[in-house]
Amino acid sequence: MSRYIPLALSLFIGACPAFAEPPQLNTNYAEPEETVWAESNYTLPPFPKDENLAEFSVGGVSATKYYVDKTAIGAGTPDEIVRYVMVVKTAGGAINTSYEGIRCDTNEYRIYATGTRDGTWSKSRITEWRKFQPYNQQQKSLANFYFCPEFHAIKTAEEGLDALRRGMHPAVAAKYAQ
Repeated sequence: MSRYIPLALSLFIGACPAFAEPPQLNTNYAEPEETVWAESNYTLPPFPKDENLAEFSVGGVSATKYYVDKTAIGAGTPDEIVRYVMVVKTAGGAINTSYEGIRCDTNEYRIYATGTRDGTWSKSRITEWRKFQPYNQQQKSLANFYFCPEFHAIKTAEEGLDALRRGMHPAVAAKYAQ
């Protein structure tokens, strides 16, 4: 009987995971590659016409009026930038036109081009993305209330147009209703 004990003990130890050979580590593991954001190509839209402008509010009382060209809202691009044409009309008669983009996830904007008096575009000399500042409430208002609900870019131009018609994106309105 005693000669079976070493055999039984060796079978038991071999079958017990605590005494088994440790598993080999997978040395082929690679860290997942971090995706690098890249801006998609864009083309300048046609210069805006007054009949295509939709007014939006930046809050407060001001004689300055802010508009977005309804025909030039670009959304749903791989880079998730919402691009648009903005027209600003002051009480004194000045009109500023610009083609801009908003990165909703980083809370930044960029001006691609500004309008000239003859109705053409002049590419911007400043090409970097900039954080919203207190003096550029128009871009921040577009982001917060119309084009970037919960810091996510709208998926379609129609979604942006709907937000402009309503005076606020439905997701933002629902948040304020709570």
